[in-house]
Amino acid sequence: MNNRYCTIFRSGQTRAAHSIACAAVTLMVLGGANMAHAQLTTADIIGTVTDASGATVPNAQVEVKNLATNETRTITSGASGEYVVSNLKPGHYSITVTASGFKVTKTGDLAVEAGDRARNDTRLELGNVSETISVEAQTPLLQSENATVSSTVTAQAVQDLPLNGRNYVQLVQLVPGANEGPGNGLTSGGRPDDRRQSSSISVNGQDDTLNNFTIDGFDNNERVIGTSGVRPNVEGMQEISVQTNSYAPEAGRTAGGVINIVTKSGGNQFHGSVYEYFRNDIFDARTFSQNTGAKPELRQNQFGGSIGGPIFKDKTFFFGDYEGLRQVIGVTYKSTVPTIDEYNNINSIGGGSPQALVAAGAGTAGRPIDPIALNYLKLFPAPNEPGLTNNYIVSPSKTATSNLFDVRIDHHFNANNLFFGRYTYNKVDSTIPPALGTRNGLDISGGRYIFAGPASDAAQQYAFDYTHIFSQNLLVDLKAGYTRINNLSLPLNYGKNAATQVGFGPNMNFNATSNVLPPISFGPFADIGDGAYVPLQDIDSTFQYAAIVNWTKGNHNLKFGASYIRRQARNLQSAFPGGQYGFNLISDNVSSTQIPDANARQKKQQDNQLASSLVGAFSSEGRNYNLNTPDYRTYEPSFFIQDSWKAMPNLTVLYGVRYDLFTPFTEAHGHISNFDFNQALTLTSATVGQALKIPGVNGVDGHAGIGVDHSNFAPRIGFSYSPNARTVLRGGYGLSFFPGNYTSNADLKNAPFVSVYSPNCVSSVGYQIQRQQGVAASASNPDCATVAGAVPTFDAGLPLPAAQTINSPALSFTAESPNFRSAMIQQFNLQVQQQFGANVLTVGYVGNIGQHLPQTISDINVPKPGNSVNGGASSARPLSTILPNLGGVSWIISEGVSNYSALQVSFQRRFVHGLSFDGNYTWGRAANDVTGFSQEGAQGAYNADPTRIRLIDYGLAENDIKNRFALSLNYAILEGHHFSNAFETFALGGWQVNTITVWQGGKPVSILNSSSASLPGDSGYNNRATPINNGGTDRPNQIASPGLGSPTNSRYFNTAAFVPQPLGTIGTTQRNNVFGPHFRHVDLSLFKDFRVTERTKVQFRAESFNISNTPSYQLTQGSGNVQLGNSAFGTVTDADSNYTPRLFQFALKLNF
Repeated sequence: MNNRYCTIFRSGQTRAAHSIACAAVTLMVLGGANMAHAQLTTADIIGTVTDASGATVPNAQVEVKNLATNETRTITSGASGEYVVSNLKPGHYSITVTASGFKVTKTGDLAVEAGDRARNDTRLELGNVSETISVEAQTPLLQSENATVSSTVTAQAVQDLPLNGRNYVQLVQLVPGANEGPGNGLTSGGRPDDRRQSSSISVNGQDDTLNNFTIDGFDNNERVIGTSGVRPNVEGMQEISVQTNSYAPEAGRTAGGVINIVTKSGGNQFHGSVYEYFRNDIFDARTFSQNTGAKPELRQNQFGGSIGGPIFKDKTFFFGDYEGLRQVIGVTYKSTVPTIDEYNNINSIGGGSPQALVAAGAGTAGRPIDPIALNYLKLFPAPNEPGLTNNYIVSPSKTATSNLFDVRIDHHFNANNLFFGRYTYNKVDSTIPPALGTRNGLDISGGRYIFAGPASDAAQQYAFDYTHIFSQNLLVDLKAGYTRINNLSLPLNYGKNAATQVGFGPNMNFNATSNVLPPISFGPFADIGDGAYVPLQDIDSTFQYAAIVNWTKGNHNLKFGASYIRRQARNLQSAFPGGQYGFNLISDNVSSTQIPDANARQKKQQDNQLASSLVGAFSSEGRNYNLNTPDYRTYEPSFFIQDSWKAMPNLTVLYGVRYDLFTPFTEAHGHISNFDFNQALTLTSATVGQALKIPGVNGVDGHAGIGVDHSNFAPRIGFSYSPNARTVLRGGYGLSFFPGNYTSNADLKNAPFVSVYSPNCVSSVGYQIQRQQGVAASASNPDCATVAGAVPTFDAGLPLPAAQTINSPALSFTAESPNFRSAMIQQFNLQVQQQFGANVLTVGYVGNIGQHLPQTISDINVPKPGNSVNGGASSARPLSTILPNLGGVSWIISEGVSNYSALQVSFQRRFVHGLSFDGNYTWGRAANDVTGFSQEGAQGAYNADPTRIRLIDYGLAENDIKNRFALSLNYAILEGHHFSNAFETFALGGWQVNTITVWQGGKPVSILNSSSASLPGDSGYNNRATPINNGGTDRPNQIASPGLGSPTNSRYFNTAAFVPQPLGTIGTTQRNNVFGPHFRHVDLSLFKDFRVTERTKVQFRAESFNISNTPSYQLTQGSGNVQLGNSAFGTVTDADSNYTPRLFQFALKLNF
């Protein structure tokens, strides 16, 4: 037995959980080598055949027929009367049971869903086989044969519930334990590498990038940023199944949810739809912050259709769908630009040679104007609003054009050989406009991270599935698939030779990748230039193969299988391929003593900023450029074993084991490198190069020295017990693994394959140092852009990119631990289900524990304590780093932990008398010591002592939602009512109301100082884990409870609860200890059906999102609301990331 699993809990976990883990392993050992694989996309029908006295009937013939395709499976009941029909497509079935001496019993229209083990027991009556008894099917409401915690979004819910943008992810967010996630941008659809609809889903406290998306059981994951791959049309979805805890062993590569979409297939009758959805801003409300003025433009049309039917009756079937989207959305930009007098002064200066001089008093008297700086400043537009800040407001429109379609073919060679193939394609072309318009032929984005410019996102998937039935007890299912995602995002001025137009030399736009307008930051003003991280092209390809065997023997339903996934990623992206510059004031800031009036003081400071900018006195410069276009590879082989054992008539035990292997990324040409920081500590400055790990150099393998974690065995066990016909008790425990280093293709872009030119200087008048090496700046020091007594100029621009070596000045690395391990999640649950008529109540505990989660230490090469300079505000600033020859070393380790516990309650009603609903409530707590799984935010382990992260940064997770209620409801008004005449039928019949309602508590946020107290002088980092680092904002001391009895937007929490900590010490405030406002949202739709023929109807739909126009707010880390010392501290001003004002959508749909 692997001792790893019997020792997992010994460091602070419960003995009970320890016992469960060991019991799981023991059961699998005793269970032998029977191999298993549970279905994600298919269903089983199981049952027992008995006579009128209750005695079992062996050797009865059981015929199961798909009512849509007439596909028929025939088996014989076993010695105990039991039968299992496996690998059935979701749909409606009839069951006919025949036995000698008994009447034929036929059960009609039993509906089964993906993952179901639907029980249909049959009681035979004595009589002649020529007599037939018809029984009405009752679809089981209780999950009496399944131990997995799961939910199914039915075809009716998919088609009828109001979906903003027809995005199916909204339906997944409604299942117990799920929410919209922390909104970190990776899965929000707003990044240049993901311009599609949001795929943000947090399940049971886990990050929204830890889910496993599949379509018809085929992998549908974008490996690098954690989103789904192709986005199928809602019109082509049969149902959506979501597993959230105690997965069967067939489900892997997840720590959150397993979200599987089952696509529609054709049948013996033609069926389909034609539709158009329409939205216009004239029907919509304003946002809560926009009381006057024109609303941002909105024009949206979604149109399409579907059709399915037979190619050859009972043999070959097809289904296809198409949807187009044409969208124009106004976006409001608020920017700070020079005031009208500053604008006029800038534009009054002539071009050519720098002859003009800046007026005295700005600290720049007598210095020549830099022509390139002048050309940049002339790109600012004139303000269109009064004031010094946010004085330029525009509402240009971003556009999107989307086309997607699915084609599926099902073919039955004969009763024992079945095949289907599917092709899915979706493409989104979008454009984000600039915030500052167009001047002198150049588009001015106004910000480095709004990603203005055109983008194209194309995804496609091929899926092939073949099933061979050897006998009634044995079948095999083979899968092969291919998915390709091509993301292309370009800056606004791509290919215009923009750098040359503003006066730079040839070193700036030296090739296609660098052919951008280099961004320049002008202090308090908006940026001028193109955005960061573009141009981008990311081509991801996934090849997958799987084989699954299903074998039924007595009371055991055995399955086993294996899969192999190969992922490729070709990534063209540099942070700043065309370079970038930044300006700070070269003269002292104006004090309140000099100018008491705040507005006048701010105006003087801005004038000084423009003066220093005009003379080109930039304080930072740099270029981050990848010298190669890397081609990454990773592999994910897996296998699993499973037995669903009917231990007693009312007890089913599911046990098995899964094994996953996630290889670290390799690069096809060896163009990655790693840095072993621990090894470097044992080396000298002359031999430190040995710590650089380049594939193929000095025996380093293709993984750049990162080991492969071979220990990912995941035992799982679950049970389902029915003490009576209306009650089910179920529970389970299991392990699951996830590739924690899935972003390492970006992480290992290091020297010598990346050129980073970034002089690391702290600059001010008469005082400059090189921070990393402690060398004073001078005219002979080429690493400093600004040196004492000298004025820098743009001249020809930055040096051309060149490969760096270990001896390059201040060389920085992103390094990954050689012992990096896969993330491991332990899951456990105990639930009880109770049926009340057509209703089911489920109450249970759901929990998980995460270990070996990735953490990023932004710079482990921090200065040593006690080595400082004297005088000024920087007297506490250490200078000598641990490895003085190197700059920052970002260190990625797998030591993070997480914990989630929740009470989850759901109440469901099957569609009866026109009403169905699914409501659930979750009361939970999520905690961890990592901020996000794939990226570190301002609250993460920046500059931390890795031995102290857990002690100091363990706290509530960013997606910790204490309370959440979600409801989906369908109500067909007057369903089943018989009207007296045709007019009543037309006017009163066919009405339906549907709603989605969400209420949840606020999101947590950390309280920070507005500037560093552990080390003054810088900002932008959280150093709470150690005061010995390179500066930044940190957390203050907490002296009281932050809660208020009656919070308001002007004082939402007790601001007096926080005080600055003593200089150089660590604050006592815990991470994420203040919660923002709660969130509530009601979406409503009203349908009216007009029946044309028996099988054809026209449907009018009116839908509203946030029908009550309820504003929703949140506390955000980027605002001053949570920064002690900021004037906005304690207030609430920002809209919740999931908030929309009231929107209306209308549609007309033909169903046939």
